[in-house]
Amino acid sequence: MSAAGALSRMRVGELRSKFVPLARRQMGLPLLIFGTDCVLYATGIVGAVESTGLAEKLAFALLAGTFTALLAIVGHDAVHRSFTSSRVLNRLIGIFAFLPALHPYSRWEHLHNHVHHRFTSQLGLDNAYPPMTVSEYVHASPARRRWYRFKRSLAGQAVYYLIDVWLPKILMPSRTDRASFRRADWIDFAFVYLWLAGLIAALTALAHFSAKLPLGAAVMDAALFGVLLPFLVWNVLFSFVTFVQHTGPDVHWILPTGHPSTASEKLRGTAHVILPGTVDWFLHRAQQHPAHHIHCGIPLYALKRAQAEVEERWPRDTIAARWTLSYHWRLTRDCKLYDPEADCWCDFALRPTTGPRAV
Repeated sequence: MSAAGALSRMRVGELRSKFVPLARRQMGLPLLIFGTDCVLYATGIVGAVESTGLAEKLAFALLAGTFTALLAIVGHDAVHRSFTSSRVLNRLIGIFAFLPALHPYSRWEHLHNHVHHRFTSQLGLDNAYPPMTVSEYVHASPARRRWYRFKRSLAGQAVYYLIDVWLPKILMPSRTDRASFRRADWIDFAFVYLWLAGLIAALTALAHFSAKLPLGAAVMDAALFGVLLPFLVWNVLFSFVTFVQHTGPDVHWILPTGHPSTASEKLRGTAHVILPGTVDWFLHRAQQHPAHHIHCGIPLYALKRAQAEVEERWPRDTIAARWTLSYHWRLTRDCKLYDPEADCWCDFALRPTTGPRAV
């Protein structure tokens, strides 16, 4: 039996067992990573408020937004309980790492761990920048088509997560979602709102007493440069990451199967987007993504080794592509709609732009 054939028959649990040695958590290294990200995030928001020149304020806000994203990657690992060797510490780090991104721990855990990882690449279930099917697009209203066309444009990619996920599913979950909330869910929401109020108050005081701004101007300065702009930068970065991880000429989406995605479906639905080594290290190995879907217990500081092993063992099922501007433009141009019956991507004229994946 070929390696690809064996993989298609292998349960996720069987595959995970092969990576147990790489899933060993540490304590010192993750605390150093978390502490460094916190310090640089704090440097960004304080600098954005205390600086007087517009260019400096924007630069510090960009720094704060970048480290909001990096803290969210740390929080992502912590919610998977893969960041440190302590379960309690993972939860505490997860709660606090997601606060700058205004994410309650439990909502992220539900949408990411229990939906995205459980039903990876299943159309209508997976929430990681899912494509509309050809059939859905044909039967959609003109307004829905226009909105979807925008979401698949370069400009739309920048706001996808903010508008499609954070607003309706994180900030304002539906009544149906709220009906299933436990006490811990409401407590996590309270943490986020208390954090937001406390952050604006602290930055306002800093702008008023340190930067000598009038109180009204201090509130606006704190809210705009210390909170809003970093938050928007994080959303742009996360939309980009999500788009390239689950969109591509070789990325495979499927109709709902009625059961969690198999090992093969997880690999064929995620891409390893190859970045320059320094950039990949700076982004906490977030783009070593297929290995993470095979075993979400592998900490970010072991993902590079895990991804190399996945690609060596199952090269036919693993998608790896080097990111360039031209590659991103190709994704944007060709990967508009998905035809699950033909197993290919199509453009808005319903013409296939990629071939079916080999099985």
